[in-house]
Amino acid sequence: MVTLKPVHTLTHPNAVYAVAYSPDGQRLASASLDNTIKLWDAKSGNERARLRGHGDGVCGVAFSADGKRLFSASLDRTVKFWDAAGGSIEASLGGHANYIECMAVSADGRWLATGGHDKQIRVVSTDTASLKAVLEGHSDAVFSVALSPDGKRAASGGNDGELRVWDIESGKQRTLPGNDGVPQSLAFRPDGQVLVSGGSTGLIEWWNIAAGERFVTLEGHHGMVKSLAISRDDGLIASGGGDSTIRLWNGKSGAELATVEGHKNTVYGLAFSPDGRRLASASFDRSIKVWQIVE
Repeated sequence: MVTLKPVHTLTHPNAVYAVAYSPDGQRLASASLDNTIKLWDAKSGNERARLRGHGDGVCGVAFSADGKRLFSASLDRTVKFWDAAGGSIEASLGGHANYIECMAVSADGRWLATGGHDKQIRVVSTDTASLKAVLEGHSDAVFSVALSPDGKRAASGGNDGELRVWDIESGKQRTLPGNDGVPQSLAFRPDGQVLVSGGSTGLIEWWNIAAGERFVTLEGHHGMVKSLAISRDDGLIASGGGDSTIRLWNGKSGAELATVEGHKNTVYGLAFSPDGRRLASASFDRSIKVWQIVE
């Protein structure tokens, strides 16, 4: 039996859209519609810093592979690179012609992708803060984006109901057939061969990328699945949704392991700690919850 034991409740004065652990697990970052990013001591739950610089709500946040930088995406249409220790802005990138809706960073930390209401996915190098690719094909806003662990492929879900996989180098794309509803959240498995999607209908679907086929469908959420996270060892998948619940699933079999009603509104962000022992959740109810995973 697996349970989620509450450890900390952290807050922003407005909705929280995303959370991310530092590679060493010592810090937790949260992104909010209050236009700020907060850095927390992951062990104590104490606030360590508050980063200001965005002109609108922050919808995405991630650490670099070495933990020295922080990346953020905002409704102000910019992506910012921060010195994670000092809190200064190292780079600010524009390019989107409308709100940015989602952000993802590859597992190796080299690439960052954003999707927006301008129907584009933009991929940039985190080393040089330069544009790598602009991926176009969706006929409506891009609501979700993910990068394969090696950074060679992107996946995107649009308000047009399409789930697409892209070769970043060539820009070639294909649509995965049979997607259910609007893909609201995406995550690649660590092997890069399987894509997990959460949709507007409450379903979680596993896709074989090579075959382009859905091979597992998980049911349980009563409302859209707005957030997904996969543990580093691929043993656990976490999902959060419009039903205010967080659910844990066995990463191999898909069996539901635990459900907790820990928030009072939609769960927009999830992140496992590097050791897989904790899970952080971010919600429109203005809180971040930190959970101990007890087996």
